[in-house]
Amino acid sequence: MSKLLLFRLKSIWGNSQFDYAVTLSRGFFGGIISIWDPLAFVKECIWCDDNFLIIKGRWIREEVDVFMVNVYAPQSIVDKVAFWNKLSLFKASNVGDYILFGDWNVVRLESERCGSEFYPIDAQFFNDFIVQNSLYKIPLGGLQFTYRNKAENKMSKLDRFFVTNNVLSVVDELKGIVMPRGSSDHSPVSIFQEKVDFGPTYLKVFASWFDRADFEDTVRNAWAVINVDQNLPFVCKMRRLKGRLKTWILNARLHEASRLKEAIAKIEEIDVMIDSGTATNDDVSEHNFLCNKRDELSKLKSLDLLQKSRIKWDIEGTKTLNSFTIHLNINVFNNISKV
Repeated sequence: MSKLLLFRLKSIWGNSQFDYAVTLSRGFFGGIISIWDPLAFVKECIWCDDNFLIIKGRWIREEVDVFMVNVYAPQSIVDKVAFWNKLSLFKASNVGDYILFGDWNVVRLESERCGSEFYPIDAQFFNDFIVQNSLYKIPLGGLQFTYRNKAENKMSKLDRFFVTNNVLSVVDELKGIVMPRGSSDHSPVSIFQEKVDFGPTYLKVFASWFDRADFEDTVRNAWAVINVDQNLPFVCKMRRLKGRLKTWILNARLHEASRLKEAIAKIEEIDVMIDSGTATNDDVSEHNFLCNKRDELSKLKSLDLLQKSRIKWDIEGTKTLNSFTIHLNINVFNNISKV
């Protein structure tokens, strides 16, 4: 790396406290550079290619290992497909969390291009790549297009950020913004966490969790794994426990919703049999069992809603309660007047 390039990187970053990775230019291809704060991200491995630069490292603040993928896609559709296949193969061979960003040289929709021809086959291949790799786009605000030619008559949305699902669960409410273009034909795109950080959040536990048979075992097993690292600060241990409980309750609620739906469907089926007089004693017994199961599953959901409503009332104060009471009284009055 030449001293001139290091000087330019320092002028871009603003100080000398940075680390970087680079793919050198080849012919008309100008190369790719990634720069980061070594106190925020610690690199582990680097993979270089003509069209992507991948850095695997530790995201210190979020305590997660992640692959940072800086891309500059080729122009022709044949080369693009080969490029996407190469990225897909890399992701399949290196399991982990991914953040992908850069110039993809393709749009997903016809509305994302103005002044130039839209190629549906290119968009289809790109959208298939996104779906097959379970990528989620970061919504972008600001300017509509990220690229404009010098004549100002061709514009496209070529630059994007994508993440894998676990990144969204660790860092929620990620948003992006397309900023003013400056002297380049591409606008800078920045991502940020919209949620304001008021410090460590509380570990909220719902009363219904204690009615689930696997709750205590989930906490005990998770803490046994987390507590192995004695040097890990307590707040970090609680953050990891919170993440595991979040995953557990999400899966539990999805499973319970599926069971509730199945129970209701079967109850309705037996109701028809009872109504027509074709139900057996076993059908009636199963009907009673399913009704109890339905009530049990519905109770868990109701307990969560009740606890959430109480929290909301405590936060918003008596104003919300008075408004609710007035609304309730009006409805009661209307019902009485109809009678």
